[in-house]
Amino acid sequence: MLRGVFFGGVAAIATPLSVHAQSAMPQPSSVASATPSPSPAASPRGFAIGVDAHTTFISEGTRGPGISPPEGPGFALGSPLSPLTPYDTFSSAPLTPGNAWESAVYFRPTFTTPGLVFAATLGAGYVTGSTTAAAYWGEPLFDTLNPHLGFQQLGFHIVFPTHAGQDDGAGVAASILSGSVATNDGRALVRGGWFDLQQSDGFVFTQPAVTNVAPSISFATAETLGNGAPNLDWWQTSDAVLPLHGIDGVFKQGLGTLELTDAALPSLPGTGVQMQMATLVVDHGEGTRYSADVLHVSTGGNLIATTVLYGSDPSLFVSPQGALPTSTIGGQQQTIFGLRAAFHVTKSVNGIIEYGHSTYAAQNVAEPGTGKPGNYYHAGAAKSLGKNATVGIDAYRNEPFYAQALLPYGTPENVWSVAWSWPGQWLKSNYQLINDFPVNINRQGYRAHAALSSGQLQFKAVYGNFGQIDPITLSNALQTGFIDGFFLPEADADATLGRQHQYGLWGDWHSGLGDLTVDYDEDTMRRLAVASAPIDTVSYDAPSYVLSFSHHFGSRVIGSVSYGRYAMRGSFGQAVTNVDYAERVGMSGFEYEESPSTATLVSLRWSGLNGNPSIPPTGPSPAFSGTMFVLEQRLKI
Repeated sequence: MLRGVFFGGVAAIATPLSVHAQSAMPQPSSVASATPSPSPAASPRGFAIGVDAHTTFISEGTRGPGISPPEGPGFALGSPLSPLTPYDTFSSAPLTPGNAWESAVYFRPTFTTPGLVFAATLGAGYVTGSTTAAAYWGEPLFDTLNPHLGFQQLGFHIVFPTHAGQDDGAGVAASILSGSVATNDGRALVRGGWFDLQQSDGFVFTQPAVTNVAPSISFATAETLGNGAPNLDWWQTSDAVLPLHGIDGVFKQGLGTLELTDAALPSLPGTGVQMQMATLVVDHGEGTRYSADVLHVSTGGNLIATTVLYGSDPSLFVSPQGALPTSTIGGQQQTIFGLRAAFHVTKSVNGIIEYGHSTYAAQNVAEPGTGKPGNYYHAGAAKSLGKNATVGIDAYRNEPFYAQALLPYGTPENVWSVAWSWPGQWLKSNYQLINDFPVNINRQGYRAHAALSSGQLQFKAVYGNFGQIDPITLSNALQTGFIDGFFLPEADADATLGRQHQYGLWGDWHSGLGDLTVDYDEDTMRRLAVASAPIDTVSYDAPSYVLSFSHHFGSRVIGSVSYGRYAMRGSFGQAVTNVDYAERVGMSGFEYEESPSTATLVSLRWSGLNGNPSIPPTGPSPAFSGTMFVLEQRLKI
């Protein structure tokens, strides 16, 4: 689940040992498996090897005045004034002209003895052509080539090219990515290198979400309630998160599983972020699960520029996007402790309780000694109405001093946002330690949900209502660690509280002709301003929908067509309508399994955006249009 502009770090990870659950209602999840952990399950003794590979070609043709945003040059140099276009509003991935090839091959040898299983993952990756297209519209790049992990070989940097060839680069890498040893009975696993966690609770720690859009034949809204795009099994394996790098141990005894981790997180060149974590899960099955987590994260290296006010040299950059805060910070220390219980209240009611507590400290701050501990609370219940329907409600409180470490990705364009983007990433170019969906930092409220499955019809609906806990005033914003996930600072005398609403609907009709899906979500954001401070005004709606149809042509071919629209209209930083744009996207494609070892995906995507200038009233139009062709071939042996 991570939408950069319009997508927060919301991806939940389903693993064999636990599921990141943020609600009493099941949420969409992705299985992290591009570089899967070796399974400790018993296997024939001796040596075996698996091989999988892919090759992806991406061709983008994007044109229009919006591909050269006026904020682009400053943004590339670190300005907080972010460009509105050219980005896909459903995913936040850049839409720029260019052609790219990216490919990788992975070898997964195992050696099994009577008591132990030794395993490794090694391989090679290759990229050529548009570095933007390869990094954002292909599969997750080979780890040691991936600029989102901080590697610089591709020479990727923020570019808004007007024609193909202006952001081209090339790179090749080969390395041993991971190694592990596990007991045959599955009771112990120790591994090192690149890996994904096997268990953690998302309100304590969630790995940073990938920023690429993996090849697919359909798309969805960013807050979809659905089950993912229609796919053959071949395309169910893309990572939802960026991997960690370090060592990890998983130990199981009876109903309990303990995971211990010491790893580095993605970070900008010249900085470093290290995490240590312990997670204990007691899983009784049938939905009864108890867990405890302890996380410590520390940063070092160069100071980082960020869009908060409490760092050193704080300032406000007054712009058409409002008064944007900036400062620099370093030497951060964050500790989070969490407890979680999922259980049956009655035979027909499931409950969930989550509690988190965090502390934070940093060097190079404006007002030393002003930091405070923060807490996270979540309680929910879901009731079954017979075999085919459920209803439920969840209450949340995510305080402004909870889980607020500022952690830039491996490249500044990983997560971008104009100030008025919603659902906004927690902060521009940073990922948060926790899953901040559905409740962002400095928010409290509730979310009601319902689901129905009857024969050929599936239906889901949600409604969320969240308000600010504390106003983000200039005094509050200078306190070490005070974060608001969206609104900009106000003068103390002008303080007001904002509110957000979430609406979501998803329906699927399975017929003999195929699957027809309707996917809709809408977010509204409101913060009234006093008459003397119209710059504090926030009032707009952001609806989006996707209609899609897919059909299986036998067991080896699936085709799909989709059409969607994302729009935003209202005011941000002014008392008049100054945000008004919409993107329309059409997509079609198919997947074909040629043999048990090979498969092919082909997709064609069209995008068009129109709207008001991002710098009114005389700025250039943000309009652009373009097409994207993707061809991917996969191999498994």
